Amino acid sequence: MLEPPKVGENICNLRKKKNISISELSKRSGVSKSMLSQIEQEKANPTVTTVWKISRALDIPVEELLESNGSGQIEVLRKDDTPVIYSDDRSCKIKINSPIHMTDNLELYHMYLNPKGINISNAHILNAEEFLTVIRGTLKVTAGGHEKILYTGDTARYKVDREHKIENTENEDAEAFLVVWYPK
Repeated sequence: MLEPPKVGENICNLRKKKNISISELSKRSGVSKSMLSQIEQEKANPTVTTVWKISRALDIPVEELLESNGSGQIEVLRKDDTPVIYSDDRSCKIKINSPIHMTDNLELYHMYLNPKGINISNAHILNAEEFLTVIRGTLKVTAGGHEKILYTGDTARYKVDREHKIENTENEDAEAFLVVWYPK
């Protein structure tokens, strides 16, 4: 089970890193000093609105306050906690291996394709790219009118700002790692 993020600890660390006192953060955010102190000591759980006010006052994204991987820690997503999605015809199972705070520029997937299974994706944002590494089997990648056959161990990079698909061409299961990169 994933542990909840240490929001108070994150606020305290970021506040100190920016050399801001609790009094100053209170003025900037509109959150009382006593509430900030309780939050930083993990004695109170802030509301979404309070987290938003504090993130704006610190001039950082809300996600940064909610990250559970503080400095020097290792963030782990256990296999039983990994979200799973399926292609429309359920011939492709996709495990989402990227933390939610990364999805604005990087997504990590572990794909399992049934024999002759296919995953068709709509276009992503302009200049987005996918990196597909075949772990087991033979896959055909189609993007922008181009096709390539990939075998076990092969990696392909291709633009995905247009419809694209990954297809298992064999009568055996296939497996791959997929990285989607979004430019900033």
